Parts: sequence; C-alpha cells; structure tokens
Amino acid sequence: MIDGLVEGCGDDSGLKGRASIVLVSGWSFDSSMWRNLVEGYVARGGDPSVIHCLDWLDFGHWIFDGADCPVAKKYSGKNVLWLGWSLGGALILEALGRKKLSPHLSVILSASPRFLQDTARGWQGMSEKNWQALRRQVGRSPEAALAGFDAWLGLPAGCNRQHDVIALQQGLDWLAVVDQRASLGRATTPIHWVFGSDDPLLPTQPWADVCDSERQLFTPLEGGHALPWRHQDYLMNLLLTFSARGIENV
Repeated sequence: MIDGLVEGCGDDSGLKGRASIVLVSGWSFDSSMWRNLVEGYVARGGDPSVIHCLDWLDFGHWIFDGADCPVAKKYSGKNVLWLGWSLGGALILEALGRKKLSPHLSVILSASPRFLQDTARGWQGMSEKNWQALRRQVGRSPEAALAGFDAWLGLPAGCNRQHDVIALQQGLDWLAVVDQRASLGRATTPIHWVFGSDDPLLPTQPWADVCDSERQLFTPLEGGHALPWRHQDYLMNLLLTFSARGIENV
C-alpha cells in the first residue's frame, strides 16, 4: 500500500486486480524519458493504461517534504511493479525504508543503497568532494553541468531535461541523504537490482552482503549508467512478463 495517497487521483475503474506499473525517472530527466520503452511495450501487446510514468521531482517532494502523493490510488494495489532509474531508484529505496511504499516488487535500475562514499565502512560511492563540485557546477550553469554529466556517463541526447537550478540541486541533496543499507537486511518486499557492470556511479563491489538475499535478486548487464536506452529490450520484456503473469513470475 502507498501511504498518503490522494483519494480520487486518477480513474482506476476497470483496473482492479490487474497488474500496474510505475516508472520513475532519474535526476534531470522528466518522465518522458520512458517514452520509447512504453511505446515498445505497447507495440508488443502491452496495455498502456496500466503504466504511470512519474517524475523524480514530484516523487521526492512526497517522500521528503510531505507533498501529496503524485500517483493514483490504483497503484496501491498488491499487483504493482515500481521501477526507478538512478535517482528514481534511490527514491524508491527511500520510500521503502520509510514504509511509505510497499509494492510486491521494486526494480532498482542503476542505483545502490547509498550514493555517497563512506570510507569508514569501505563503501565505494561518489566522493563528497565530487558531489559538491557537481552541485556547484549546477549552480553556475546547469546546461554545462548536464552536458558534462551526459558525456561522462554516455547518456543520450534529445531527451527532455530539467534545468531549474533549485530542483537539480534538491535532487543532488536527496541523493546525498539516501542511505538504506541498514534497512535492506529486514526488507519485507522483493527487490530486483539491475545494474551496469561498468557503471562509475555504483560501488565496484556488489552490495549483496547488506541485503536479504532470499528477497533480492541481482542482475548485472553489460554497460554503464545508460541502461534504460542500452538495454531497452530487457526492460520491455520484464514489463511484459509482469503484465502477463503478475508478480510471481518476474
């Protein structure tokens, strides 16, 4: 169930008992980043009415600031898959840890339980120095900051991007505070981690040791951070399988 849902947000008539999917965008990308994935899903027979594409900024304001929940009540059902990329995945983890969200499955794409490095505990994330440098660069020129970010991570051109300095820095601040390592050992809902084998934003060592392995699956894919574009067929098949068979067979 999703805590704090807005009653009457969206029409869920005819969808009761059917599998639903929520896709959460990553930092600086609006929810249209999922357009090609959804179009491919529909072209292969998927039902577009069961998918909701959610902007990371709206999701984060609900989690951290107490804003109204940005999704309809139908997504509180038992047969729901939540998939988030990058910051979107980190925000799903934060919502799970705060018990604001409890779907039967979360797919965390290109994200880990903690974004920042923790040298005291041997956690290999982004250094606080590099995080601060990116935050300052966003403040000076968001366009230049995103161009450098995209070039570093091999992210595609032509996507709708957010350029508001306050929003972008807010997203970086949220990334810096998410740390769900402790909660994963007592997770009550399954998590499917999908990550690039050469993603520079993720720890080089798997984080299975902080997870309940019986409830969590790890799937490494070839490549870096741009998995939504490089492995679109894999994600499409995952969504189609879920839609056709429900949560037990994903």
